[in-house]
Amino acid sequence: MLVYLKTGYYSIVHKEPCNKDELLIRAHSKSDIDQLQQLLKTKYEFDGKLLDTTHTGYEYSMIVPQKTFASFMSIAINDLVHDSFKYTKSWQATYQWQRNLVRCT
Repeated sequence: MLVYLKTGYYSIVHKEPCNKDELLIRAHSKSDIDQLQQLLKTKYEFDGKLLDTTHTGYEYSMIVPQKTFASFMSIAINDLVHDSFKYTKSWQATYQWQRNLVRCT
């Protein structure tokens, strides 16, 4: 799952090295993962450690318990401040992808 939040842009997956009740939170930006790490420590008393994932598509990763991340996401939903992501680089890329799909059908 990809999410855009006030703290940053993240990819959330369940894959190794996660245990059954954990998620792997990944980011391209060090500042994004640092903000999330600090927030989880302050609000949820979770001291997540960054993993060395420089050999993957996401340089910065952290394993977080599912319950902790679910609590974080429920608050993040209530704190939505973006009325639109239109015209961001990500929006432009997915919009162009969508237009290409339409042309192919």
